Amino acid sequence: MSAIQARDGAQLGPSRYADVERIRRLIAASDFDVIVSTWPENTHYLSGFYHPDMRLTWERLHIVVWPSGGDPVYVVPAARADNWNGVATDTWAPEETRPFITDIRGYRGEHEHMVEVVADVLRERGLTRARIGVEYRATPVKVTEGLRHLLPETSTGDAWPLLNAIRAVKTPAEVERLTHVNRLTALHLGDGLRSIRPGDTERQVASRITDALFRDGAAELTHSVFGGGCRAGQWHPWPSDSVLEEGMLIRSDWGVRIDGYCSDIARTAVVGRATRAQRTRFDRISAVHDVIVDSLRPGVVASELVDLARREYERLGEEFRWGIVGHGIGLVLHEEPQLTVEYDEPLVEGMTLQIELGWVDPVQGYHIEDLIHLGRDGATNLTTAPGTRTLIETGD
Repeated sequence: MSAIQARDGAQLGPSRYADVERIRRLIAASDFDVIVSTWPENTHYLSGFYHPDMRLTWERLHIVVWPSGGDPVYVVPAARADNWNGVATDTWAPEETRPFITDIRGYRGEHEHMVEVVADVLRERGLTRARIGVEYRATPVKVTEGLRHLLPETSTGDAWPLLNAIRAVKTPAEVERLTHVNRLTALHLGDGLRSIRPGDTERQVASRITDALFRDGAAELTHSVFGGGCRAGQWHPWPSDSVLEEGMLIRSDWGVRIDGYCSDIARTAVVGRATRAQRTRFDRISAVHDVIVDSLRPGVVASELVDLARREYERLGEEFRWGIVGHGIGLVLHEEPQLTVEYDEPLVEGMTLQIELGWVDPVQGYHIEDLIHLGRDGATNLTTAPGTRTLIETGD
């Protein structure tokens, strides 16, 4: 990707993951004069910078201001801005990563000054009467109300759908990173489940899985759903001190981040050897999962996939006891598209999806989830090769 000329004559560097020209094009085609983004997943994509403290300390916002047809500005805490701008370099050591945006502004504290800096940027760009796109789902009121007070002739609209659309189609670099983090998760989740012995606790197994993932490059743990026996039938059971017994079904759903990109892998296991009934139900769910993946094409809508899954469950003699067929994934664990009956937007080439199916009742639970990439002519399962999925039996 070619460098892009920034406002001050510096070069806006190439993004490691994002398609910067696509960002420019979609913002210019929108009905917004400027985007003011505060949500970490969106500011990550729009700036090229990510750090876990963007979620940990929400009050210290990292804000991207991206005018339609113009060059972006990154408004961040003063300590980080000074570091990147070469000011007070004797205070903090350099960070390993930095944004591709070169116009970086710092703010002090955690309150009004960040909004004042954003307002100054909008004044500089002649956007005092702008229609501002913000994330209604996530932008703090102190930002929207602060801008309305400082720039009373501006108005705001919801840019959430636009920013979802910008991130929906993944670049090759994003697909490579997502494939790596999801395969890593699938490997260590499977190994951890196979290591179980009767008498282990859920927490002991979860610790082994998490330790292996961090030793192998994971940077953050996003979720660790793990339940044995009746706890496998709960919605999102977190690891507990419950003891795992011979014959128990275990439902697990694990995720970590690397460079901000998420994994989300679900596997089902049995402590010891599976019964015929356990294998049969698992094999049926697995077969439906394969049918859904084989049916993915650009233009298909989620409601069609949900109907297909329900029919396939019933054809195989199972009740459809599941609320979702899958979801998009990237910098967000559950991003658009949500593969539910309510979602009617067509799938498009280049999306990455987590296809997940299962079956639960009050005493047991099954769960299968894999990373899928949607190509021009169909979909590819990136974490389970065709014909290789099995119900995990521990002690192997």
